[in-house]
Amino acid sequence: MSAELKSVPFTERSAIKDFERVRISRLPLADVVSRLRDAITANDVWVLHEIDPQMLLRKGGYAIAAARQLLFFHPRLMARLLTADAAALIEAPLKFAVTELEDGGVAVRWLDPEAAFARYNHPDLTSLGKELAQLCVHIADRALEQTASAA
Repeated sequence: MSAELKSVPFTERSAIKDFERVRISRLPLADVVSRLRDAITANDVWVLHEIDPQMLLRKGGYAIAAARQLLFFHPRLMARLLTADAAALIEAPLKFAVTELEDGGVAVRWLDPEAAFARYNHPDLTSLGKELAQLCVHIADRALEQTASAA
């Protein structure tokens, strides 16, 4: 017996804009995810896991638009992080959230590592955060090339 799924819309909150980055693409979600995976590995970083929130919520009785989360990092980055301050372990891995928009576009979002690591007031973590912020922008730009706009 199958129960009807409760629809859950995606909403936007402007306060998040202070610590997240966004790119909007006109490519299909599956293409965006594939291109992000390729761009991550092309930058010598590992894709650690891919989460399908749409499938997970469906199992719980909820329906959402297409969504994926890509978790990525590298042992060399983790070694630097742990050497500076093991408390910063909570900041890793990095993650892209990819969501289908009502208008058919696709949003790629990520938390700004520069802002996250700056909170530790440690010069090595500040430097790592800047490097990771640039890496995320580079990966997103490379994956989406001419198809994205900054939101």
